[in-house]
Amino acid sequence: MRNILSILGIALAAMVCFEASAQQLIKKRIGVFKHDDNVVVEEASSILVVDVVVEHEEFVAGPYARYAQKMLGTRASLVNRSVYRLVSADVALQEHVECYAEDVAPEHNASIYMGTSPLPIDRLNSTDKGAEESAREAADAIFALRRARLDLITGEFGDGVYGAGLESALEEIARLEAAYLELFYGTRTITTTSSRMTYPVDASQPSTVIARFNSESGLLAKDDLAGEILLLVINPSEMTYPASDVKGVVAYRYANNAEVLVSLGQEVLVRRILPIYEFGQTVMYLQPTR
Repeated sequence: MRNILSILGIALAAMVCFEASAQQLIKKRIGVFKHDDNVVVEEASSILVVDVVVEHEEFVAGPYARYAQKMLGTRASLVNRSVYRLVSADVALQEHVECYAEDVAPEHNASIYMGTSPLPIDRLNSTDKGAEESAREAADAIFALRRARLDLITGEFGDGVYGAGLESALEEIARLEAAYLELFYGTRTITTTSSRMTYPVDASQPSTVIARFNSESGLLAKDDLAGEILLLVINPSEMTYPASDVKGVVAYRYANNAEVLVSLGQEVLVRRILPIYEFGQTVMYLQPTR
């Protein structure tokens, strides 16, 4: 019971901290005024940045896929496929650099299909052979490599191979075996890319389509009807601002702590509370505030 109360207390404290930060008043002086002996012209505007991370998975079937069951004992896919997934999204203010989602550098996690080289790995001589005979030779090479690995580990090769030599030999055997296996089971490539879109906030448009997405082509232009809508929505909150002085000559623009969310179809990808000036209020003061 004590543990449950402790957990509830922590959760309540987190909610209070969140509400407190959400109600924080963010302001900016606007208009024409002097600052450090310079005349400046300031306006309060918000630019939202949306980062999305898309993963592209591509599979290319091996040229000997139809022989995998017969020669290696397990089925292999015969169909090439390409699928895009929107794996994450984030939204932040451009002026608040610390709020940015981290950039994700493109990754290329794929083994190299050696069969696409000018000289395929399964080509062991100049004789022209049929696909099945070539597949059988490739299967035999796989089993020969596995026997060689076992002999190296158990010391059956003469006096044996030790230390760095053994490690290098095992790594080369593993590389060759993987290349032969790809002739049967194909290759799988996963590429991850990050895209960034900016949106100057318009108070007359609290929701806007920023892009589209589908699993066959990935991220698309917002006017491409082939994809599902990636929607940006701003929901202003009810806030209390300082009273404005009717004789005030100094203007400050207070931001609204709005709920900003990005959704794909019916799924909400990210939801944040961000200070948006366009939905806030201008307050006049007699003197500059601190």
